[in-house]
Amino acid sequence: MRKLLIAVLAVAAVFAMASVAVAVNVYQVHKAGTTARGKGSLAKPIPTGITLGFQVSESDPTKRGTVIEKYAIGAEGIMANPKGAPACPFDSLNDPGPVPSKCEKALVGSGLVRNAAGASSDQSLEHSSPCNLKLELYNTGKGMVIHLDSQSKPPPPDFNSREVGCLLPIDGRYSINGKFVKTKIAGKPASDFRFVVPENLKHPAPGIDNSIRESVNKIFLKKRKVRGKTVGFYNKVGCKGNKRTTRATFTTERTATQAPATFTATKRTKC
Repeated sequence: MRKLLIAVLAVAAVFAMASVAVAVNVYQVHKAGTTARGKGSLAKPIPTGITLGFQVSESDPTKRGTVIEKYAIGAEGIMANPKGAPACPFDSLNDPGPVPSKCEKALVGSGLVRNAAGASSDQSLEHSSPCNLKLELYNTGKGMVIHLDSQSKPPPPDFNSREVGCLLPIDGRYSINGKFVKTKIAGKPASDFRFVVPENLKHPAPGIDNSIRESVNKIFLKKRKVRGKTVGFYNKVGCKGNKRTTRATFTTERTATQAPATFTATKRTKC
């Protein structure tokens, strides 16, 4: 049945009669926060866990958004230090099958990614299918690996569901290798987590788009002693005033009809 559904979507990609209109994505950072109190400073960083969540929709609510290829996500005065947690190299985390036992301690976060999958030539949600994926984050020592998995479960009943499952073959371990980049957000030091989505996740089957609708993840409070000092995986190093800016930057993929477009969404929350 699953293979039949994939085949139906692929056929729809070729024969869909809907015209391709210029898509306009709408972006929102809807969840942001930290688990530790205080602002911290570069001299006295405060280890913290963080929550990050964003939503992507289309200006026409009957359509799914355009596929996004590049992301950069960070928060004012929040800096990553990969030494604050055990690490495992990308090559070890990119193999299919279970996560190697040597890499289990490198797990630093988890969450859920909700998508809409459908024919590239038809953006309508009516002809799309929910595709919800379990998300896990692993420290590589330079950034994080994102693991996405449908757990071989059937697609959720509707787009409001938070059940994991997808009719597309995104099971096992599908990995994205991201890196930390030092930057400034709202004038304060910060770490952007930047990554590029590979083709097999943007288009898991020929002629099929997998468009993100929401991502929510929690990065755990991780810390350990390094040369006698306590180091956090994520650390508070400052905040301007009493509000912190969380920033997410999105770049859509290039298509035959559209050039890449970049948009930034922000959210202000209590320091």
